[in-house]
Amino acid sequence: MERQELVTKLEQYIRSHERAIVEDLKSLVRFPSVSVEGTEEKPFGEACARVLDFALNMAKERGFLVNNHGNWYGTAFCESRKEDESLIGIFSHLDVVEAGDGWTYEPFEPVEKNGFLIGRGAGDNKSGAVIGLYTMQAIRELEIPLESNLMLYFGCNEESGMKDIERFAKEHVMPDYSMVPDLFFPVCYGEKGSLKLTLQAATGFRQITGFQAGKAENMIPASAAAEIPFEQDLFAEAQNLAAGRTDMEVRQEEDRIVVRSQGVSGHSAMPEGTVDAIWLLTDFLKDITGLDASDREICRNLAEFSGDYTGSRLGVAWEDEPSGKLVCAAVTARMDGSIPEVLFSIRYPVTDYRERIESELLKVIGSRGFAVKKSVNNDPLYIAKDDRYVQTLMKVYREVTGKPNEAYVIDGGTYARKLKHAVGYGGGNGVSADFLPPGHGRVHQPDEARSIQGILEAIKIYVLSVLEIDRMIQEEKSGSR
Repeated sequence: MERQELVTKLEQYIRSHERAIVEDLKSLVRFPSVSVEGTEEKPFGEACARVLDFALNMAKERGFLVNNHGNWYGTAFCESRKEDESLIGIFSHLDVVEAGDGWTYEPFEPVEKNGFLIGRGAGDNKSGAVIGLYTMQAIRELEIPLESNLMLYFGCNEESGMKDIERFAKEHVMPDYSMVPDLFFPVCYGEKGSLKLTLQAATGFRQITGFQAGKAENMIPASAAAEIPFEQDLFAEAQNLAAGRTDMEVRQEEDRIVVRSQGVSGHSAMPEGTVDAIWLLTDFLKDITGLDASDREICRNLAEFSGDYTGSRLGVAWEDEPSGKLVCAAVTARMDGSIPEVLFSIRYPVTDYRERIESELLKVIGSRGFAVKKSVNNDPLYIAKDDRYVQTLMKVYREVTGKPNEAYVIDGGTYARKLKHAVGYGGGNGVSADFLPPGHGRVHQPDEARSIQGILEAIKIYVLSVLEIDRMIQEEKSGSR
């Protein structure tokens, strides 16, 4: 089949399957598949097990060889017509972050509006699963010849630790090349390092009895709350400080004063336009003169630590040419007994390293009465921009879209950092749902939305990319380029 004939047939195929593609994505979004600590049989909870089973059945009905790997993850294979051991991987995940508050629409009852599908997971990353599924289906039904095998991966723990992909890496031979449709086009050739640090105060709160915010480690918290035993003068002062503010609420609940902040949520790796509710709350509490002085000092320090997204107030600011500035955000808060602790999510540049960050941070927090209780690190991913794999995918992207967009580096992280020869490669076309209110529509925000036309275009890009990767693999095997 000539190239132009193939492209024409592919476009016709995608158009004829548009409704099926959208309905399949809706079916996946209806599962509230937040990854939680589960059982031996269902390690990431009931909802993740159910959505994985559903997705694998979708693939099985299309004739693909499927496997459920103990509800840790699933795989679907589109095997080549030849005995070739080469493997191309497409890696999606079916788990989502908590819905959170502030939705205009029901998070798990997807709706179509203005060319977008709205629902938790519509973009991150159930659309990636559908893109992978229809990529394989188009290749099979259009009888497009491949020398390599093609695999679609369905993950269940991407949003809260990536234990699923780590298990995959131990149990399977890695694909020769992999694409992760968990971002926006064109190619993401670098991912910043991810360091999660839990900072704990050396002394406990004396008067504050409750302190909590956030549920996801990669999400700017939209709300935070503190509880204080009721005292009339303290209550009156706090109410006066909150007067006229829409982002702070002070109320009496039985024998307690509850102080609640309302921020603007979003992905912690992309905090532009967000407002961290932990910062709002601690910045407010530090100014209540009737509050215990020690409690106010702890809040003053936490407000300073969480008051900017560059890490400068923690002494860890850094930037480089490939990936820009370090990003640091307070994402969860809780109390261990009376002792407050806050988890900071740090995305550091590809040329930076964990030891520098921890060393510099300790100099600042140690003098303020804080220590690191726990730290978890994932090293950066970085592939040269002129790498042949990157350039191959860039060529396909530009051929399909006609756009000159450049390859890029992200603050966040995908499965790509756990694989070999892997990059983040689209999934979305970067078009925003501007009809939604500010603070809505992006991944991890209320009313998460993904362009339907962007999904259709992604399937076309992926099919043509698989063909080019297959050709590249064969050239590498033969020693020609």
